[in-house]
Amino acid sequence: MSAGAEEPPPPGIAGRTAERSALRGLLARRPLVTVTGPANVGKSTLARAVLEGAARDAGRSGGLPDGGFVRVGCREDVDAAGVVAALNRAAGLPYDTPPQTLAVHCARRGLTVLLDDCDPVAGACGWLVRQLLRVGAGGAIRPEAGAGAVVAAGLRIVVTARQPLGLGAERVFAVRPLPVAWGGSTALSAPSAPCVPYAPSDMPCGSGDGPLPASYDLAVRAPAAALGACSPADRLVWARLSVLPGDFDGWLAGCVAGRSDVSAQEVAAALGRLLRASVLALVRVGGVGRDPADTAVTPFPSPHPPRYRLPAAARAVGLAHLRAAGEETATLRAFRTACAALAAEAQIAWQGPDRRVAVHLAETERHHLRASLTLPPQDAEDALTALDIAVSLWFRWAACGRRDEGRAHLARLLRQSRDDTAVRARALWLAGWLAAQDHAHRTAEALLDRADRAATRHADPDTLARVAHARGLLALRRADPRTAAAYLRRAAEHTYQDAWYGPGPAHSQVLLAVTLAAQEPTKASAPALPPTFDLTSIAATGATTTGHGTVTPSSAHDEARGSPFSGTRRGLHLN
Repeated sequence: MSAGAEEPPPPGIAGRTAERSALRGLLARRPLVTVTGPANVGKSTLARAVLEGAARDAGRSGGLPDGGFVRVGCREDVDAAGVVAALNRAAGLPYDTPPQTLAVHCARRGLTVLLDDCDPVAGACGWLVRQLLRVGAGGAIRPEAGAGAVVAAGLRIVVTARQPLGLGAERVFAVRPLPVAWGGSTALSAPSAPCVPYAPSDMPCGSGDGPLPASYDLAVRAPAAALGACSPADRLVWARLSVLPGDFDGWLAGCVAGRSDVSAQEVAAALGRLLRASVLALVRVGGVGRDPADTAVTPFPSPHPPRYRLPAAARAVGLAHLRAAGEETATLRAFRTACAALAAEAQIAWQGPDRRVAVHLAETERHHLRASLTLPPQDAEDALTALDIAVSLWFRWAACGRRDEGRAHLARLLRQSRDDTAVRARALWLAGWLAAQDHAHRTAEALLDRADRAATRHADPDTLARVAHARGLLALRRADPRTAAAYLRRAAEHTYQDAWYGPGPAHSQVLLAVTLAAQEPTKASAPALPPTFDLTSIAATGATTTGHGTVTPSSAHDEARGSPFSGTRRGLHLN
Protein backbone atom coordinates (compact mmCIF):
# COMPACT_ATOMS: atom_id res chain seq x y z
CA MET A 1 0.00 0.00 0.00
CA SER A 2 1.26 3.42 -0.78
CA ALA A 3 0.19 6.96 -1.25
CA GLY A 4 0.57 8.33 -4.74
CA ALA A 5 2.16 11.53 -3.50
CA GLU A 6 4.98 9.63 -1.78
CA GLU A 7 5.95 7.36 -4.66
CA PRO A 8 7.98 8.41 -7.68
CA PRO A 9 5.90 8.80 -10.81
CA PRO A 10 5.82 5.73 -13.03
CA PRO A 11 7.94 5.81 -16.16
CA GLY A 12 6.31 6.93 -19.35
CA ILE A 13 4.58 4.32 -21.47
CA ALA A 14 4.67 3.94 -25.21
CA GLY A 15 2.01 2.67 -27.55
CA ARG A 16 -0.90 3.64 -25.29
CA THR A 17 -1.66 7.19 -26.41
CA ALA A 18 -5.27 6.49 -27.34
CA GLU A 19 -5.91 4.53 -24.14
CA ARG A 20 -4.47 7.29 -21.95
CA SER A 21 -6.64 9.94 -23.57
CA ALA A 22 -9.80 7.86 -23.46
CA LEU A 23 -9.28 6.76 -19.85
CA ARG A 24 -8.64 10.32 -18.75
CA GLY A 25 -11.84 11.50 -20.39
CA LEU A 26 -13.80 8.67 -18.82
CA LEU A 27 -12.46 9.53 -15.35
CA ALA A 28 -13.63 13.11 -15.78
CA ARG A 29 -17.21 11.88 -16.27
CA ARG A 30 -17.58 8.80 -14.11
CA PRO A 31 -17.06 8.25 -10.36
CA LEU A 32 -15.93 4.62 -10.71
CA VAL A 33 -13.81 3.18 -13.52
CA THR A 34 -12.39 -0.35 -13.52
CA VAL A 35 -9.41 -0.97 -15.80
CA THR A 36 -9.49 -4.64 -16.83
CA GLY A 37 -7.31 -6.91 -18.91
CA PRO A 38 -5.17 -10.06 -18.73
CA ALA A 39 -2.28 -10.40 -16.31
CA ASN A 40 0.80 -8.25 -17.00
CA VAL A 41 -0.91 -6.27 -19.75
CA GLY A 42 -0.10 -2.93 -18.08
CA LYS A 43 -3.34 -2.00 -16.28
CA SER A 44 -1.60 -0.59 -13.20
CA THR A 45 0.94 1.43 -15.15
CA LEU A 46 -1.73 2.89 -17.44
CA ALA A 47 -3.92 3.92 -14.49
CA ARG A 48 -1.03 5.47 -12.58
CA ALA A 49 0.25 7.32 -15.64
CA VAL A 50 -3.19 8.84 -16.23
CA LEU A 51 -3.60 9.84 -12.58
CA GLU A 52 -0.09 11.31 -12.42
CA GLY A 53 -0.76 13.32 -15.54
CA ALA A 54 -4.11 14.51 -14.21
CA ALA A 55 -2.46 15.64 -10.97
CA ARG A 56 0.15 17.62 -12.90
CA ASP A 57 -2.51 19.24 -15.07
CA ALA A 58 -4.93 20.02 -12.23
CA GLY A 59 -6.75 23.26 -12.88
CA ARG A 60 -6.12 23.25 -16.63
CA SER A 61 -8.92 22.85 -19.14
CA GLY A 62 -9.85 19.20 -19.41
CA GLY A 63 -7.86 18.19 -16.35
CA LEU A 64 -9.38 16.27 -13.47
CA PRO A 65 -10.21 18.51 -10.50
CA ASP A 66 -8.01 16.55 -8.12
CA GLY A 67 -4.86 17.05 -6.10
CA GLY A 68 -3.39 13.59 -6.52
CA PHE A 69 -4.35 10.06 -5.64
CA VAL A 70 -4.01 7.52 -2.87
CA ARG A 71 -3.14 3.96 -3.83
CA VAL A 72 -3.51 0.56 -2.20
CA GLY A 73 -1.67 -2.32 -3.85
CA CYS A 74 -3.90 -5.26 -2.99
CA ARG A 75 -1.19 -7.85 -3.69
CA GLU A 76 1.28 -6.15 -1.35
CA ASP A 77 0.58 -8.05 1.86
CA VAL A 78 -2.99 -6.72 2.17
CA ASP A 79 -5.66 -9.22 3.12
CA ALA A 80 -9.43 -8.88 2.80
CA ALA A 81 -9.81 -7.62 6.37
CA GLY A 82 -7.12 -4.98 5.96
CA VAL A 83 -8.17 -3.17 2.77
CA VAL A 84 -9.96 -0.36 4.59
CA ALA A 85 -7.11 0.10 7.08
CA ALA A 86 -4.58 0.15 4.23
CA LEU A 87 -6.51 2.84 2.38
CA ASN A 88 -6.86 4.88 5.57
CA ARG A 89 -3.10 4.77 6.13
CA ALA A 90 -2.45 5.72 2.51
CA ALA A 91 -4.76 8.73 2.95
CA GLY A 92 -3.04 9.75 6.21
CA LEU A 93 -5.97 8.84 8.45
CA PRO A 94 -6.18 6.53 11.49
CA TYR A 95 -6.49 2.91 10.46
CA ASP A 96 -9.99 2.56 11.99
CA THR A 97 -11.53 5.55 10.18
CA PRO A 98 -15.00 4.63 8.81
CA PRO A 99 -15.33 4.46 5.02
CA GLN A 100 -17.83 7.34 5.03
CA THR A 101 -15.32 9.64 6.73
CA LEU A 102 -12.61 8.44 4.38
CA ALA A 103 -14.78 9.26 1.36
CA VAL A 104 -15.45 12.81 2.60
CA HIS A 105 -11.73 13.28 3.33
CA CYS A 106 -10.72 12.24 -0.19
CA ALA A 107 -13.55 14.15 -1.88
CA ARG A 108 -12.84 17.46 -0.13
CA ARG A 109 -9.13 17.23 -0.94
CA GLY A 110 -9.66 16.10 -4.51
CA LEU A 111 -7.92 12.76 -4.00
CA THR A 112 -8.66 9.92 -6.40
CA VAL A 113 -8.74 6.45 -4.81
CA LEU A 114 -6.75 3.79 -6.70
CA LEU A 115 -7.38 0.16 -5.70
CA ASP A 116 -4.60 -1.54 -7.60
CA ASP A 117 -4.55 -5.23 -8.56
CA CYS A 118 -7.57 -6.03 -6.42
CA ASP A 119 -8.28 -9.57 -7.71
CA PRO A 120 -7.07 -11.35 -4.51
CA VAL A 121 -9.50 -9.33 -2.37
CA ALA A 122 -12.16 -8.45 -4.94
CA GLY A 123 -15.03 -9.01 -2.51
CA ALA A 124 -13.57 -6.68 0.12
CA CYS A 125 -12.78 -4.05 -2.53
CA GLY A 126 -16.34 -4.24 -3.89
CA TRP A 127 -17.77 -3.71 -0.41
CA LEU A 128 -15.43 -0.76 0.22
CA VAL A 129 -16.30 0.88 -3.11
CA ARG A 130 -20.01 0.59 -2.36
CA GLN A 131 -19.49 2.31 1.00
CA LEU A 132 -17.46 5.11 -0.56
CA LEU A 133 -20.04 5.74 -3.28
CA ARG A 134 -22.85 6.14 -0.72
CA VAL A 135 -21.44 9.42 0.61
CA GLY A 136 -22.90 12.68 -0.61
CA ALA A 137 -21.27 16.08 -1.00
CA GLY A 138 -22.00 17.04 2.58
CA GLY A 139 -20.38 13.98 4.05
CA ALA A 140 -23.62 12.37 5.20
CA ILE A 141 -24.72 8.88 4.18
CA ARG A 142 -27.33 9.41 1.52
CA PRO A 143 -28.06 6.21 -0.39
CA GLU A 144 -30.76 7.94 -2.41
CA ALA A 145 -28.23 10.43 -3.78
CA GLY A 146 -26.42 7.71 -5.71
CA ALA A 147 -23.16 8.19 -7.52
CA GLY A 148 -23.99 11.68 -8.76
CA ALA A 149 -23.56 13.18 -5.31
CA VAL A 150 -20.12 11.69 -5.07
CA VAL A 151 -19.16 13.19 -8.42
CA ALA A 152 -20.27 16.55 -7.13
CA ALA A 153 -18.10 16.00 -4.08
CA GLY A 154 -15.07 15.30 -6.27
CA LEU A 155 -14.51 11.69 -5.23
CA ARG A 156 -13.38 9.33 -7.97
CA ILE A 157 -12.36 5.69 -7.69
CA VAL A 158 -10.15 3.76 -10.09
CA VAL A 159 -9.84 -0.03 -9.83
CA THR A 160 -7.42 -2.27 -11.73
CA ALA A 161 -8.36 -5.94 -11.92
CA ARG A 162 -8.67 -8.82 -14.34
CA GLN A 163 -12.46 -8.86 -13.90
CA PRO A 164 -14.98 -6.06 -13.19
CA LEU A 165 -16.39 -5.63 -9.70
CA GLY A 166 -19.94 -5.87 -11.01
CA LEU A 167 -21.27 -2.65 -9.46
CA GLY A 168 -24.03 -0.53 -10.98
CA ALA A 169 -22.03 2.70 -11.13
CA GLU A 170 -19.00 0.94 -12.63
CA ARG A 171 -17.65 1.70 -16.10
CA VAL A 172 -15.22 -0.85 -17.48
CA PHE A 173 -12.15 0.13 -19.50
CA ALA A 174 -10.53 -2.91 -21.16
CA VAL A 175 -6.85 -3.00 -22.08
CA ARG A 176 -5.42 -5.54 -24.51
CA PRO A 177 -1.82 -6.56 -25.20
CA LEU A 178 0.36 -4.99 -27.83
CA PRO A 179 2.63 -6.88 -30.25
CA VAL A 180 6.38 -6.76 -29.71
CA ALA A 181 9.47 -7.57 -31.74
CA TRP A 182 12.74 -9.22 -30.77
CA GLY A 183 15.48 -6.77 -31.68
CA GLY A 184 13.26 -5.21 -34.32
CA SER A 185 13.50 -8.33 -36.53
CA THR A 186 11.23 -11.23 -35.55
CA ALA A 187 7.70 -10.08 -34.93
CA LEU A 188 5.94 -11.73 -32.03
CA SER A 189 2.45 -11.41 -30.66
CA ALA A 190 1.68 -11.98 -27.02
CA PRO A 191 -1.54 -13.81 -26.20
CA SER A 192 -4.32 -11.35 -26.77
CA ALA A 193 -7.60 -11.04 -24.93
CA PRO A 194 -10.72 -9.86 -26.72
CA CYS A 195 -12.28 -6.64 -25.57
CA VAL A 196 -15.44 -7.10 -23.54
CA PRO A 197 -18.22 -4.91 -24.95
CA TYR A 198 -19.45 -3.28 -21.76
CA ALA A 199 -19.42 0.24 -23.09
CA PRO A 200 -17.90 0.43 -26.59
CA SER A 201 -17.69 4.19 -26.64
CA ASP A 202 -15.63 4.24 -23.45
CA MET A 203 -13.30 1.28 -24.06
CA PRO A 204 -10.70 1.67 -26.81
CA CYS A 205 -8.82 -1.58 -27.21
CA GLY A 206 -5.34 -0.62 -28.19
CA SER A 207 -3.56 1.45 -30.83
CA GLY A 208 -0.49 1.11 -32.91
CA ASP A 209 0.91 4.58 -32.55
CA GLY A 210 4.40 5.20 -31.23
CA PRO A 211 7.24 2.71 -30.73
CA LEU A 212 6.34 -0.70 -29.39
CA PRO A 213 7.22 -1.27 -25.73
CA ALA A 214 9.68 -3.84 -24.42
CA SER A 215 7.28 -4.58 -21.57
CA TYR A 216 3.65 -3.88 -20.82
CA ASP A 217 4.03 -2.61 -17.28
CA LEU A 218 7.06 -0.31 -17.28
CA ALA A 219 8.08 0.11 -20.93
CA VAL A 220 9.88 3.39 -21.58
CA ARG A 221 11.71 2.54 -24.76
CA ALA A 222 11.36 0.43 -27.91
CA PRO A 223 12.61 -3.17 -27.79
CA ALA A 224 15.48 -2.37 -30.13
CA ALA A 225 16.71 0.32 -27.76
CA ALA A 226 16.34 -1.98 -24.74
CA LEU A 227 18.14 -4.82 -26.47
CA GLY A 228 20.89 -2.52 -27.63
CA ALA A 229 21.66 -1.72 -24.00
CA CYS A 230 21.76 -5.40 -23.01
CA SER A 231 25.00 -7.34 -22.88
CA PRO A 232 25.02 -10.98 -24.08
CA ALA A 233 24.86 -12.12 -20.44
CA ASP A 234 21.87 -9.87 -19.71
CA ARG A 235 20.10 -11.14 -22.79
CA LEU A 236 20.76 -14.72 -21.70
CA VAL A 237 19.39 -14.03 -18.19
CA TRP A 238 16.35 -12.37 -19.75
CA ALA A 239 15.70 -15.43 -21.91
CA ARG A 240 16.03 -17.88 -19.03
CA LEU A 241 13.74 -15.85 -16.78
CA SER A 242 10.99 -16.15 -19.41
CA VAL A 243 10.02 -19.59 -18.03
CA LEU A 244 8.87 -17.96 -14.76
CA PRO A 245 5.10 -17.36 -14.92
CA GLY A 246 4.79 -15.11 -11.86
CA ASP A 247 6.61 -12.65 -9.63
CA PHE A 248 10.03 -13.83 -8.49
CA ASP A 249 12.87 -12.84 -6.17
CA GLY A 250 16.61 -12.91 -6.65
CA TRP A 251 16.97 -16.40 -5.19
CA LEU A 252 14.64 -17.99 -7.71
CA ALA A 253 16.17 -15.96 -10.52
CA GLY A 254 19.61 -17.27 -9.56
CA CYS A 255 18.34 -20.86 -9.50
CA VAL A 256 16.76 -20.60 -12.95
CA ALA A 257 19.20 -18.32 -14.79
CA GLY A 258 22.44 -19.29 -13.06
CA ARG A 259 24.68 -21.77 -14.86
CA SER A 260 28.35 -22.40 -15.34
CA ASP A 261 28.34 -19.59 -17.93
CA VAL A 262 26.45 -17.11 -15.67
CA SER A 263 27.20 -17.04 -11.94
CA ALA A 264 24.71 -16.11 -9.23
CA GLN A 265 26.48 -12.76 -8.76
CA GLU A 266 26.18 -12.03 -12.47
CA VAL A 267 22.47 -12.88 -12.37
CA ALA A 268 21.93 -10.43 -9.49
CA ALA A 269 23.76 -7.69 -11.41
CA ALA A 270 21.77 -8.49 -14.55
CA LEU A 271 18.51 -8.05 -12.65
CA GLY A 272 19.48 -4.50 -11.80
CA ARG A 273 20.42 -3.68 -15.37
CA LEU A 274 17.26 -5.24 -16.80
CA LEU A 275 15.21 -3.29 -14.28
CA ARG A 276 16.84 -0.01 -15.35
CA ALA A 277 16.20 -0.94 -18.98
CA SER A 278 12.50 -1.46 -18.12
CA VAL A 279 12.61 -5.08 -19.23
CA LEU A 280 11.68 -6.09 -15.67
CA ALA A 281 9.04 -4.51 -13.46
CA LEU A 282 9.68 -4.05 -9.74
CA VAL A 283 6.66 -5.51 -7.95
CA ARG A 284 7.92 -5.12 -4.36
CA VAL A 285 10.76 -2.97 -3.09
CA GLY A 286 12.96 -4.73 -0.52
CA GLY A 287 15.42 -3.56 2.09
CA VAL A 288 13.73 -0.34 3.26
CA GLY A 289 10.06 0.51 3.28
CA ARG A 290 8.00 3.54 4.20
CA ASP A 291 4.87 3.84 6.29
CA PRO A 292 2.35 6.05 4.45
CA ALA A 293 0.78 7.01 7.79
CA ASP A 294 4.09 8.49 8.94
CA THR A 295 4.14 12.14 7.92
CA ALA A 296 7.89 12.24 8.41
CA VAL A 297 8.28 9.32 5.96
CA THR A 298 10.61 7.51 8.33
CA PRO A 299 12.22 4.49 6.63
CA PHE A 300 11.96 1.14 8.36
CA PRO A 301 13.70 -2.15 7.55
CA SER A 302 11.69 -4.59 5.47
CA PRO A 303 12.20 -8.35 5.96
CA HIS A 304 11.19 -9.11 2.40
CA PRO A 305 13.59 -9.03 -0.57
CA PRO A 306 12.58 -7.25 -3.77
CA ARG A 307 10.39 -9.13 -6.23
CA TYR A 308 10.39 -8.68 -9.97
CA ARG A 309 7.98 -9.39 -12.78
CA LEU A 310 8.75 -10.14 -16.40
CA PRO A 311 5.73 -8.73 -18.27
CA ALA A 312 3.95 -10.85 -20.84
CA ALA A 313 5.48 -9.09 -23.84
CA ALA A 314 9.01 -9.36 -22.53
CA ARG A 315 8.38 -12.97 -21.54
CA ALA A 316 7.26 -13.84 -25.08
CA VAL A 317 10.38 -12.19 -26.49
CA GLY A 318 12.66 -14.02 -24.05
CA LEU A 319 10.98 -17.37 -24.62
CA ALA A 320 11.48 -17.06 -28.38
CA HIS A 321 15.18 -16.39 -27.83
CA LEU A 322 15.41 -19.29 -25.35
CA ARG A 323 13.94 -21.72 -27.84
CA ALA A 324 16.14 -20.45 -30.64
CA ALA A 325 19.19 -21.05 -28.44
CA GLY A 326 18.04 -24.60 -27.63
CA GLU A 327 18.05 -23.96 -23.86
CA GLU A 328 14.39 -24.36 -23.03
CA THR A 329 14.68 -27.95 -21.78
CA ALA A 330 17.60 -27.25 -19.44
CA THR A 331 15.96 -24.08 -18.10
CA LEU A 332 12.65 -25.81 -17.42
CA ARG A 333 14.50 -28.56 -15.60
CA ALA A 334 16.29 -25.98 -13.43
CA PHE A 335 12.96 -24.24 -12.78
CA ARG A 336 11.32 -27.47 -11.60
CA THR A 337 14.28 -28.31 -9.36
CA ALA A 338 14.05 -24.86 -7.76
CA CYS A 339 10.33 -25.35 -7.17
CA ALA A 340 11.10 -28.67 -5.49
CA ALA A 341 13.34 -26.78 -3.04
CA LEU A 342 10.55 -24.23 -2.46
CA ALA A 343 8.00 -26.96 -1.76
CA ALA A 344 10.40 -28.75 0.59
CA GLU A 345 10.99 -25.56 2.55
CA ALA A 346 7.24 -24.94 2.78
CA GLN A 347 6.56 -28.37 4.27
CA ILE A 348 9.42 -27.89 6.74
CA ALA A 349 7.92 -24.56 7.79
CA TRP A 350 4.54 -26.28 8.25
CA GLN A 351 6.04 -28.52 10.90
CA GLY A 352 7.41 -25.47 12.77
CA PRO A 353 5.73 -23.31 15.39
CA ASP A 354 4.06 -20.89 12.96
CA ARG A 355 2.30 -22.54 10.06
CA ARG A 356 1.43 -19.18 8.56
CA VAL A 357 5.01 -19.06 7.27
CA ALA A 358 4.37 -22.16 5.17
CA VAL A 359 1.02 -20.86 3.92
CA HIS A 360 2.56 -17.49 3.04
CA LEU A 361 5.40 -19.13 1.14
CA ALA A 362 3.05 -21.42 -0.79
CA GLU A 363 0.75 -18.50 -1.64
CA THR A 364 3.59 -16.20 -2.66
CA GLU A 365 5.02 -18.80 -5.03
CA ARG A 366 1.71 -20.37 -6.05
CA HIS A 367 2.12 -19.46 -9.75
CA HIS A 368 5.49 -21.15 -9.92
CA LEU A 369 4.43 -24.19 -7.91
CA ARG A 370 1.35 -24.67 -10.07
CA ALA A 371 3.43 -24.36 -13.24
CA SER A 372 5.97 -26.88 -11.94
CA LEU A 373 3.14 -29.36 -11.45
CA THR A 374 1.41 -28.78 -14.78
CA LEU A 375 4.26 -28.29 -17.28
CA PRO A 376 4.92 -31.45 -19.31
CA PRO A 377 7.96 -33.27 -17.88
CA GLN A 378 11.14 -33.47 -19.94
CA ASP A 379 11.88 -37.08 -19.02
CA ALA A 380 11.26 -39.67 -16.30
CA GLU A 381 13.53 -37.93 -13.81
CA ASP A 382 11.79 -34.60 -14.39
CA ALA A 383 8.40 -36.28 -13.91
CA LEU A 384 9.63 -37.73 -10.61
CA THR A 385 10.68 -34.23 -9.48
CA ALA A 386 7.17 -32.94 -10.22
CA LEU A 387 5.69 -35.82 -8.21
CA ASP A 388 8.01 -34.98 -5.31
CA ILE A 389 6.74 -31.37 -5.38
CA ALA A 390 3.14 -32.60 -5.10
CA VAL A 391 4.04 -34.77 -2.10
CA SER A 392 5.89 -31.90 -0.39
CA LEU A 393 2.78 -29.74 -0.71
CA TRP A 394 0.66 -32.32 1.14
CA PHE A 395 -0.35 -29.75 3.76
CA ARG A 396 -1.71 -27.43 1.06
CA TRP A 397 -3.95 -30.16 -0.32
CA ALA A 398 -4.97 -31.80 2.96
CA ALA A 399 -5.15 -28.91 5.45
CA CYS A 400 -5.68 -25.75 3.37
CA GLY A 401 -8.89 -26.68 1.58
CA ARG A 402 -7.38 -27.62 -1.80
CA ARG A 403 -8.09 -31.35 -1.91
CA ASP A 404 -9.63 -31.26 -5.39
CA GLU A 405 -6.59 -29.50 -6.80
CA GLY A 406 -4.21 -31.87 -5.05
CA ARG A 407 -6.04 -34.98 -6.20
CA ALA A 408 -6.07 -33.73 -9.80
CA HIS A 409 -2.32 -33.03 -9.74
CA LEU A 410 -1.51 -36.39 -8.15
CA ALA A 411 -3.69 -38.37 -10.58
CA ARG A 412 -1.99 -36.77 -13.58
CA LEU A 413 1.54 -37.02 -12.18
CA LEU A 414 1.10 -40.66 -11.16
CA ARG A 415 0.23 -41.44 -14.77
CA GLN A 416 3.30 -39.56 -16.00
CA SER A 417 5.74 -41.06 -13.48
CA ARG A 418 5.27 -44.85 -13.54
CA ASP A 419 8.69 -45.88 -12.21
CA ASP A 420 8.57 -47.87 -8.98
CA THR A 421 10.16 -45.43 -6.52
CA ALA A 422 9.76 -44.44 -2.89
CA VAL A 423 8.42 -41.05 -3.98
CA ARG A 424 5.69 -42.79 -5.97
CA ALA A 425 4.77 -44.82 -2.88
CA ARG A 426 4.37 -41.60 -0.91
CA ALA A 427 2.32 -40.06 -3.71
CA LEU A 428 0.00 -43.09 -3.71
CA TRP A 429 -0.45 -42.74 0.07
CA LEU A 430 -1.23 -39.01 -0.28
CA ALA A 431 -3.73 -39.63 -3.09
CA GLY A 432 -5.42 -42.32 -0.98
CA TRP A 433 -5.53 -40.11 2.12
CA LEU A 434 -7.09 -37.22 0.17
CA ALA A 435 -9.63 -39.61 -1.35
CA ALA A 436 -10.50 -40.85 2.15
CA GLN A 437 -11.05 -37.27 3.29
CA ASP A 438 -13.37 -36.78 0.30
CA HIS A 439 -15.35 -39.93 1.28
CA ALA A 440 -14.26 -41.69 -1.95
CA HIS A 441 -13.79 -44.92 0.00
CA ARG A 442 -13.30 -47.38 -2.85
CA THR A 443 -10.76 -45.16 -4.58
CA ALA A 444 -8.98 -44.59 -1.29
CA GLU A 445 -8.78 -48.32 -0.52
CA ALA A 446 -7.32 -49.10 -3.95
CA LEU A 447 -4.70 -46.34 -3.69
CA LEU A 448 -3.73 -47.29 -0.15
CA ASP A 449 -3.31 -50.94 -1.16
CA ARG A 450 -0.91 -49.88 -3.90
CA ALA A 451 0.90 -47.53 -1.52
CA ASP A 452 1.24 -50.32 1.06
CA ARG A 453 2.83 -52.70 -1.46
CA ALA A 454 5.15 -50.01 -2.88
CA ALA A 455 6.29 -48.85 0.57
CA THR A 456 6.96 -52.44 1.59
CA ARG A 457 9.14 -53.01 -1.48
CA HIS A 458 11.15 -49.87 -0.68
CA ALA A 459 11.35 -50.54 3.07
CA ASP A 460 9.71 -47.20 3.90
CA PRO A 461 8.20 -47.59 7.41
CA ASP A 462 7.18 -43.92 7.55
CA THR A 463 4.86 -44.32 4.58
CA LEU A 464 3.53 -47.59 6.00
CA ALA A 465 2.63 -45.80 9.24
CA ARG A 466 0.84 -43.06 7.33
CA VAL A 467 -1.03 -45.67 5.30
CA ALA A 468 -2.13 -47.16 8.62
CA HIS A 469 -3.39 -43.73 9.71
CA ALA A 470 -5.45 -43.41 6.52
CA ARG A 471 -6.80 -46.94 6.92
CA GLY A 472 -7.86 -46.07 10.47
CA LEU A 473 -9.76 -43.08 9.09
CA LEU A 474 -11.53 -45.32 6.58
CA ALA A 475 -12.41 -47.81 9.33
CA LEU A 476 -13.99 -45.01 11.36
CA ARG A 477 -16.05 -44.04 8.32
CA ARG A 478 -17.24 -47.65 8.12
CA ALA A 479 -18.23 -47.53 11.82
CA ASP A 480 -15.59 -50.14 12.72
CA PRO A 481 -13.86 -48.61 15.78
CA ARG A 482 -11.94 -51.77 16.74
CA THR A 483 -10.18 -51.98 13.36
CA ALA A 484 -9.68 -48.20 13.39
CA ALA A 485 -8.06 -48.34 16.83
CA ALA A 486 -5.66 -51.07 15.70
CA TYR A 487 -4.52 -49.06 12.67
CA LEU A 488 -4.30 -45.77 14.54
CA ARG A 489 -2.35 -47.32 17.41
CA ARG A 490 0.21 -48.61 14.90
CA ALA A 491 0.55 -45.12 13.39
CA ALA A 492 0.65 -43.38 16.77
CA GLU A 493 3.43 -45.59 18.14
CA HIS A 494 5.66 -45.26 15.10
CA THR A 495 8.94 -43.30 15.38
CA TYR A 496 9.30 -41.32 12.17
CA GLN A 497 12.63 -41.01 10.39
CA ASP A 498 11.35 -38.36 7.97
CA ALA A 499 9.32 -36.03 10.15
CA TRP A 500 8.70 -33.36 7.52
CA TYR A 501 6.09 -34.80 5.17
CA GLY A 502 2.65 -35.96 6.22
CA PRO A 503 0.82 -35.82 9.56
CA GLY A 504 2.85 -36.89 12.56
CA PRO A 505 1.89 -39.25 15.38
CA ALA A 506 0.09 -36.42 17.18
CA HIS A 507 -2.73 -36.63 14.65
CA SER A 508 -2.98 -40.38 15.10
CA GLN A 509 -2.87 -40.00 18.90
CA VAL A 510 -5.80 -37.58 18.89
CA LEU A 511 -7.85 -39.69 16.48
CA LEU A 512 -7.06 -42.81 18.51
CA ALA A 513 -8.20 -41.13 21.73
CA VAL A 514 -11.49 -40.14 20.09
CA THR A 515 -11.96 -43.68 18.76
CA LEU A 516 -11.36 -45.31 22.15
CA ALA A 517 -13.60 -42.81 23.92
CA ALA A 518 -16.45 -43.70 21.58
CA GLN A 519 -16.22 -47.41 22.42
CA GLU A 520 -17.83 -49.10 25.40
CA PRO A 521 -15.91 -48.43 28.63
CA THR A 522 -15.20 -52.13 29.19
CA LYS A 523 -13.67 -52.51 25.73
CA ALA A 524 -11.80 -49.22 25.57
CA SER A 525 -8.24 -48.81 26.73
CA ALA A 526 -6.32 -45.59 27.03
CA PRO A 527 -3.53 -45.16 24.45
CA ALA A 528 0.03 -45.07 25.67
CA LEU A 529 1.21 -41.56 24.98
CA PRO A 530 4.93 -40.79 24.62
CA PRO A 531 6.41 -38.57 27.36
CA THR A 532 6.81 -35.64 24.95
CA PHE A 533 3.17 -35.66 23.86
CA ASP A 534 1.38 -32.54 25.15
CA LEU A 535 -1.95 -31.60 23.59
CA THR A 536 -1.90 -28.19 25.28
CA SER A 537 1.44 -27.19 23.82
CA ILE A 538 0.48 -28.48 20.38
CA ALA A 539 -2.73 -26.48 20.37
CA ALA A 540 -0.87 -23.38 21.52
CA THR A 541 2.07 -23.51 19.10
CA GLY A 542 0.83 -25.48 16.12
CA ALA A 543 3.99 -27.61 16.24
CA THR A 544 3.87 -31.29 15.36
CA THR A 545 5.24 -33.83 17.79
CA THR A 546 7.24 -36.49 16.00
CA GLY A 547 9.31 -39.46 17.02
CA HIS A 548 12.27 -37.09 17.31
CA GLY A 549 10.47 -34.60 19.57
CA THR A 550 8.82 -31.32 18.68
CA VAL A 551 10.10 -29.64 15.51
CA THR A 552 11.75 -26.36 16.47
CA PRO A 553 12.18 -23.23 14.33
CA SER A 554 15.96 -23.56 14.35
CA SER A 555 15.93 -27.11 13.03
CA ALA A 556 13.45 -26.15 10.34
CA HIS A 557 15.60 -23.20 9.39
CA ASP A 558 18.72 -25.34 9.14
CA GLU A 559 16.90 -27.94 7.08
CA ALA A 560 15.59 -25.30 4.69
CA ARG A 561 19.09 -24.06 4.05
CA GLY A 562 20.11 -27.56 2.98
CA SER A 563 18.93 -26.95 -0.59
CA PRO A 564 21.27 -27.50 -3.55
CA PHE A 565 21.28 -23.76 -4.28
CA SER A 566 23.64 -21.24 -2.80
CA GLY A 567 22.56 -18.09 -1.00
CA THR A 568 19.63 -17.36 1.27
CA ARG A 569 16.03 -17.67 0.25
CA ARG A 570 13.53 -14.89 -0.12
CA GLY A 571 13.09 -13.36 3.33
CA LEU A 572 10.14 -15.49 4.45
CA HIS A 573 12.19 -16.27 7.50
CA LEU A 574 11.30 -19.12 9.78
CA ASN A 575 12.44 -17.35 12.92
